[in-house]
Amino acid sequence: MTDPLAPSSLLGPLFASAAMRAIVADRAQLQRMLDVEAALARAEAAVGVIPQAAVAPIARACRAELFDPAKLGEAAALSGVVAIPFVTALTAEVAKVDKAAAGFVHWGATSQDVVDTAAVLMLRAGFDALLADLDRAVAAFAAMAERHRATPAVGRTWLQHALPLPFGLKLAGYAGALA
Repeated sequence: MTDPLAPSSLLGPLFASAAMRAIVADRAQLQRMLDVEAALARAEAAVGVIPQAAVAPIARACRAELFDPAKLGEAAALSGVVAIPFVTALTAEVAKVDKAAAGFVHWGATSQDVVDTAAVLMLRAGFDALLADLDRAVAAFAAMAERHRATPAVGRTWLQHALPLPFGLKLAGYAGALA
């Protein structure tokens, strides 16, 4: 059985740009969660909540390639939230190099803090990618509008043909709607 939530290499390119697919990829989302944890450790150390010595080991462990997203997903199905196996895995990774620093992973944060902040970072990146895609679409419609400014096209009114109009005008309308 195919997982309906899995990315599709067959159909994915029809519905999202390569940039957007990269933004929503599992490893990218995992890296954002790790970025949140590293930023949390730096911020907490800066104000004396955790020892400064804990920051480097935590930050070094915050690399997505050190973790298996599929394993984390399977563990999340058992715990009901991805943050629990995520924090457990990150803590274990930090403990490999510094057991004391591992005790400060996720210090004072809630599961939802990490998941929600990573989701907002994904949305921010997605918004930027979407705007870039829209800018390219507007430019393409504008160029085609110029090229077809004298090309006649069937006009329509009330679901029937009307007087011809320049196809470029129709394309300019598409560009305007997206701009």
